[in-house]
Amino acid sequence: MTAVRGRRSHLSRAAISVSANPDSHSTAQATRLVSGVERSVLALGVLLRLYLATVNAEANDDHQTVIRIIAHQHRLPGLRDAWEGFQPKFYHVTVAILWNLSPWQSSVVQVRIAQLVACAAGIATLFVVRRALARWALSAPTRTLTFALVALNPTLIGLNAQATNDSFVILFATVALAHAYEFFRVGTIRAFILTSVSVVLAALSKGNGLVIFIAISATLAHAIVRHDAVPRCSQRQLVGVTVGFVVMFLASTVALGSYRRNWQDTGNPFSINGNPEPFPNVFSRTYVYRPGTTSIADTYFTFRFVDMLAHPAITSDPRVYPLHRTSLWSQLYGRAHAVHFAQHPPSWRNTSPLVFAIARLVLVIALLPTALLMAGMLRIVGTLILPSRRRSVRGQNLNWELTALTATGFVTFLIVYSLLYRDFSTMKAEFLFPGLLASAVLFADEAERAQASYLRERWIRCGVGWAFAVLLALYVTDVVILAIQLT
Repeated sequence: MTAVRGRRSHLSRAAISVSANPDSHSTAQATRLVSGVERSVLALGVLLRLYLATVNAEANDDHQTVIRIIAHQHRLPGLRDAWEGFQPKFYHVTVAILWNLSPWQSSVVQVRIAQLVACAAGIATLFVVRRALARWALSAPTRTLTFALVALNPTLIGLNAQATNDSFVILFATVALAHAYEFFRVGTIRAFILTSVSVVLAALSKGNGLVIFIAISATLAHAIVRHDAVPRCSQRQLVGVTVGFVVMFLASTVALGSYRRNWQDTGNPFSINGNPEPFPNVFSRTYVYRPGTTSIADTYFTFRFVDMLAHPAITSDPRVYPLHRTSLWSQLYGRAHAVHFAQHPPSWRNTSPLVFAIARLVLVIALLPTALLMAGMLRIVGTLILPSRRRSVRGQNLNWELTALTATGFVTFLIVYSLLYRDFSTMKAEFLFPGLLASAVLFADEAERAQASYLRERWIRCGVGWAFAVLLALYVTDVVILAIQLT
């Protein structure tokens, strides 16, 4: 009876509190509205992916040949057996099994199966990102905006509709990062096991999944050095789980990945179906067959925004191409925000005035979220590096260290990749997407900071809000045009 009276008293106090605060009702309504918008964004993202996966017929690269060899010849092809034979093959094996189980063996159905498998991975990624963002201390509007920028990103939607291994590595890298955040926050063994398994699956899906392994390993190593860094884990326990994590990863990737066979065939476990090019000069330009990296200065110290507005697309021609094709940051920016920017695969090409007008608008407005992301990245990296800021809250938080290592790790991977091979096809935004959760966290944190500082004025916040709304509408329009084009 005492417990019942206590509960009734608590409810009475809550009721009095609500009646005394008339704004609480409107706050609850606003929260429900934001939650409804988030669910609508999720539904729209899922529908766009599913539709594109059912009408598309091409991909950026030929992964179908690898799948056919596995499905029909019952063997794993090597680097010289197929154009994508050097790739880790978890995605290809998964699709090959489904092909053999399917009662329909036509090539059209097989393409659809391969695309729907990638689409399922893309949809699963949205749920993982949404759940992970809900665990961060973010306001509801910021969380919803961040999730919308991920769910409605046209390049990510297009990638999830293609028969490639990119959606798999994005999914497993995102799962690994989400559970690594949970482990460093609460120290549960379940989170660590899920992190370990997901990191292995990411590396067995695509080579750039190794970046996640390196970032988590480095964060674990730092956690060992510090005392009481992970709740419920002593220093000795951290040493044990870190050693187990590294040993399990190496054993799994060597036994099941393509790295050992690539090393046996070429002497390099990370070989691809192309030879490294001579290292570029610092200032003077030198050219490969399809120029991408022409010089250090030209490729890594330029952002050709005006040229992008003049030519909001690229070509694969070895001689005729816009100037921004040899600028890494221009390529990443354009490819990340507009699905028609790459003009590839061939059936996706569209040079209509409407598509170019949309691309130009997207390129202008997308400067806003890109600036927030860059500011967030520079801020957290500075917090971890500069001695004067190392004692801040972020500097003591392993999750922020992992975020910084992941974001900078994928950028470093792209720089090294484009330096070694120099073809413009190495400058793809999709190589950064396995770290999209880290980028989302950095963007959301900087957006929260902006609202509390330089976006306090109501008219400025209103203008920024409308800019994001227009950008998301243009994202969806870009994808809808592609869907109509492919139907």
